[in-house]
Amino acid sequence: MFLRLTKKSDLTPTIRAYTFSVDEPLNFIPGQFVMLKQPHAEQKFARAFSIVGTPGTRELTFLMKHFDDGHISGYLASAERGAMIEASLPLGRFTLNPADETRVFIASGTGIAPIISFLKNGAIAQTLFGVRSEADLFWTEHLPPAPDTHITLSQPSPNQTWTGLIGRVTAHLPALIAENKNAAWYVCGNPEMVRDVRALLLAANCEPANIHFEVY
Repeated sequence: MFLRLTKKSDLTPTIRAYTFSVDEPLNFIPGQFVMLKQPHAEQKFARAFSIVGTPGTRELTFLMKHFDDGHISGYLASAERGAMIEASLPLGRFTLNPADETRVFIASGTGIAPIISFLKNGAIAQTLFGVRSEADLFWTEHLPPAPDTHITLSQPSPNQTWTGLIGRVTAHLPALIAENKNAAWYVCGNPEMVRDVRALLLAANCEPANIHFEVY
């Protein structure tokens, strides 16, 4: 299928949101992704991006960390509104289990994309979101209100006025585990974070079948 670029938003110095329209309503399960294919290239590279949106609509948004030479992000950064890009049909199994009694969402950076999709479509969960500094915060308005959202900065600037949590998400995981031992855990972000969170959950004897993760 082909997507038409309708909006570009700079969310932080390095993260951008791109919104596209599709000709026909797209059915997908929140948490799934599509493969976007590099246009105008003999060898088309493809990259996976989680869908942020509502199933059955004609509008899809993707979060991307910008790289000047990125096969997809570099192209879209200079693309005009109306530009077309080819995409696969929705893929992936990082989706919610309807049988969950309680849930905890954990994300870092652009790994918040599928979490936002869960929340936009009615999911209820405590959410732990980690970024480097205040300058790297984005889309916090889409997260649940306090006390169900916990935001932590791993490297806050001395010049910033941050009064919230400080440290990697793993520093604040023990308290969440103590309150939600039997919850279903949905973890998405960079490989190191996902690995460390999963190891802590397993060490705390959380049920392996209740730990769901996707690496960005």
